Amino acid sequence: MVSTLKSFGQYFRTYPLRGVLTLLTIAIGVGALIITFSLSFDVNAALQRSLSEDGRRIVIANATIGDDGQIDRQFPSDFDANVTEILSTEYENLDDLTLVGDARWNRVSANNTSYQVRSSVAADATYDDLMNLEMVAGSFYTQEDVDNRRQLVVISESTARILFGSADQAVGQQVETAVPTISVTTSSGGGQSRRMSLSQEPYTVVGVFADVSELVREAFGVGDFIIPIGTNIPAGLQIRFDPSAVIMARLIDATVESAASRIGVILELEYGDETVVSVWEGSPHGPEPLIEESRRSVSSFALTVNVLGAIVLVASSIGIFSIMLVEVLNRMREIGLRRAIGATRASIRRFFMMQALYFSLAGSAIGAGLAFVFYRMIGASLVPFFETSGLSATDLNLSVPGALPILLAVGAAVIAGALFGFFPAISASRTPIVECIKEDAA
Repeated sequence: MVSTLKSFGQYFRTYPLRGVLTLLTIAIGVGALIITFSLSFDVNAALQRSLSEDGRRIVIANATIGDDGQIDRQFPSDFDANVTEILSTEYENLDDLTLVGDARWNRVSANNTSYQVRSSVAADATYDDLMNLEMVAGSFYTQEDVDNRRQLVVISESTARILFGSADQAVGQQVETAVPTISVTTSSGGGQSRRMSLSQEPYTVVGVFADVSELVREAFGVGDFIIPIGTNIPAGLQIRFDPSAVIMARLIDATVESAASRIGVILELEYGDETVVSVWEGSPHGPEPLIEESRRSVSSFALTVNVLGAIVLVASSIGIFSIMLVEVLNRMREIGLRRAIGATRASIRRFFMMQALYFSLAGSAIGAGLAFVFYRMIGASLVPFFETSGLSATDLNLSVPGALPILLAVGAAVIAGALFGFFPAISASRTPIVECIKEDAA
């Protein structure tokens, strides 16, 4: 090992420019591979966290999905308020089961100012766990609040800033919205008639949650205003199940297809063979193609950058091959003399193999340093591309390369260097002693 290290150093003293260029080529290849591996890992991890932390979020609806993707809901619904408890008991792969309905909020008023509502939902108290909402002020409402149909609302942080200036200032404030009400009148003849009207109802803000990514908001229908389910049903209207409601849940260790089959059997046994059940991954409004499109685009990106990194690494490893080949030709007399005084073919192969490995390791160390320097810069330049899939810079956390990508890239460089250094080493060890000396003499 000492002799090979000395020879490695001697090479740089004899051919400094060639040695530096070879190391730089290897370093660029390894650095590119570290960056591409890290981008691939980080983006895939961010997408999985954004779309489904600890499982996929699915929708279970008493409806059919048409060929055009439209949802045809069953009315009146076959389900009742016990449907979440039934599924929770009968299907162990479902967690955080939540009834989710349409809040029907179009505009709200706060501090004598009217605002257009971007999105709103009505849901059970488990909705924050299902959607992994991070409360930044106040708290989410409780199941007792849902059962008592208390007029409370949880809003997003950006909404809190618009309406009240900050998340902390929003808690305890009131927003008003037009809510449908049913009034019953009795005629002189004893008959009754119902009339629907709109009334301004105040809702008290009890909590503010951190804004979710655009991908999560679009894909799963997370609202800027979340109210207890039941308060969205017009007062005076007696129904056993909100016709806009679906069940959302976290699906763990199962595919959506297998879950749909199992859930269909459970609900048909409970509500009858004619019960219509549809299951999908997405929002209450229907399957969301954005989810699969995002997964496909990120997978394509990961494959492309990994292939490019591998090509650069192979190109740099070919540089090792050419250098070692030249080194063998330049040292034919030395090889012959070594063989003449007793050096074995194995020791000759080992000598040149170690030379190739030193080039790979030295280039890999420089490449890792380059990756740390340029990773954040390259990641920041790619953020606009990732944002088309709904991922933000905070989701990606493109700060430094990960340990695993570094190990993989360095390992690949060492293996490639060993392989490309192997063939010149074999050639050197197999050349007869006489030919080595003759070639040098010529």
